[in-house]
Amino acid sequence: MEKVLSLFLSVVLCVSCASKDGQVQQKPQSRGVPYELVLIVPEPIYRGELKDTLEAVLQGSTPVLPQHEPLFRLDIVYADGNLTPWRTFRNRLIVEVDRKAAAPTMGVAKDPVARPQLEVKIAARSAHDLAVFIGEQRQRLTDLFVDAELNVEAARLRAKYSRMTADSLRRFGHRICVPEGLRASKVATDFLWTGTNLNDKDLNFVFYSYPWNGRPLTEEQFVQKRDSVMRVNIPGAQVGQYMQTATAPSVADSTVRQPLIVVRTRLIGSRVVQEVHGLWEMRGGALGGAFVSLERVDTAARRVLVTEGFIYSPHSPKRNLMRQMEAALRTFE
Repeated sequence: MEKVLSLFLSVVLCVSCASKDGQVQQKPQSRGVPYELVLIVPEPIYRGELKDTLEAVLQGSTPVLPQHEPLFRLDIVYADGNLTPWRTFRNRLIVEVDRKAAAPTMGVAKDPVARPQLEVKIAARSAHDLAVFIGEQRQRLTDLFVDAELNVEAARLRAKYSRMTADSLRRFGHRICVPEGLRASKVATDFLWTGTNLNDKDLNFVFYSYPWNGRPLTEEQFVQKRDSVMRVNIPGAQVGQYMQTATAPSVADSTVRQPLIVVRTRLIGSRVVQEVHGLWEMRGGALGGAFVSLERVDTAARRVLVTEGFIYSPHSPKRNLMRQMEAALRTFE
């Protein structure tokens, strides 16, 4: 019998409560570093078959990076211990066995005791049912926490961002909030690049647009257009060098090379976008790194709008740098 997902979203509309003296008391600031996730689970079921499933889901690789970096920093907290110190952590996942549950359930609560905070609670009749359900809901579960972190970072960027990038993009009729360190720039026809120009932890933002033919966006179209734009506008230090989307031999046919990208159609805010995570390389050079792009169709102007963040960080972890640029792209207007 097919399991039914019972999903509820508990949105806390009241962000304050009255103290004993009648004054308004705000919810406390949540704790935790970016992409830190507190897992609250009974020790017996965690040490059983659930352990492998939870670690595979929550500490799987961040897409798409040159090496493995886990999605989250995971803190394991056993449910029979003192949970008070963990109440105000920003990201909380509670997993429990409920013998009376007719089917596995996933509940989502926003800002239950602190701000900002996301709490997800998963329950099922047995550890086996929990393992199966969590495996089935892997993408949705990880999206909830990643999106929550991206929204926190996007809110921070809206308050403190690169004015130079914002001013440069305004000439194209758009607005974005990228990190303050992006100060170098290049402007061309329907194209803007801004970056930090660092040898490590280098952050870059790109905007370009092109006419929309009225058809759905495709992976092939994305790679072809991206590579043509980058070839013209982001050359390397030597003649014949330019940025392109990285490729690798196809599993089915080693003589055919496929772009190293993962493409998803997503609803971000109120807009449907094509989200692309991938790797880039400098043709004829030794440089490379990761990128994330969001493609939107402006139906009124009949143009495709592309925003991209890419990084060059050969000596440092890349996950948080990429997520920072991904959050910045979500501020695009």
